[in-house]
Amino acid sequence: MNLSLLGERIKLIRTKQKLTLEKLSERLGISRNFLWEIEAGRKAPAIQTLHKICKELRVSADYLLGFSAENDYTRASAAEVNETHEMIDSLNEGEMLTLYELLKTYRQCKRRF
Repeated sequence: MNLSLLGERIKLIRTKQKLTLEKLSERLGISRNFLWEIEAGRKAPAIQTLHKICKELRVSADYLLGFSAENDYTRASAAEVNETHEMIDSLNEGEMLTLYELLKTYRQCKRRF
């Protein structure tokens, strides 16, 4: 994971949406300092935190992680996006790890073809 790119993109989207570090960190339930360290490329967010960031900023994980040059979050309908977030929010830790592994495998296969 390219932490510098992740941090740069989070900061870019946050500032475009005129959100302060304080406001976004409050919405995410993390400290302002931790969010600053993520934006500075010094720390990596947990997958649950990354999910919250994507949901709050309405940005795709693909874009934040550098898999896509454009934010394709808006391609799905609002109902699909909300349903996806609800499903992810309802996962327990084991299910979240399984989903992570499936997505990682999917990405690897997608890059080969």
